[in-house]
Amino acid sequence: MGRLPPMDEEAKPTGITYGEAIEAAKQGGTVTFEGREARVVGFDSKSSIDEPNTSRLTLDLGDECLVIVGHFWGGEFIEEHRQDPFSGPP
Repeated sequence: MGRLPPMDEEAKPTGITYGEAIEAAKQGGTVTFEGREARVVGFDSKSSIDEPNTSRLTLDLGDECLVIVGHFWGGEFIEEHRQDPFSGPP
């Protein structure tokens, strides 16, 4: 299967809710990401006084793994960028 297209510079809503992300991460469950079922293999959310809250979802798409980095707004995950889970931080 083909690779996912590169992420544009602007943030995009994913349709993944906070509750779905938490539950899927706890139980090895799935969420729908860009029309595909993706297993959530990691969820990390950090908050800081100096920076906006940042969350990272690690997704197994079957043919590849992907980390999407962003924040939750109105309960929905907003993707800011994506990265290869096997590379270091950007």
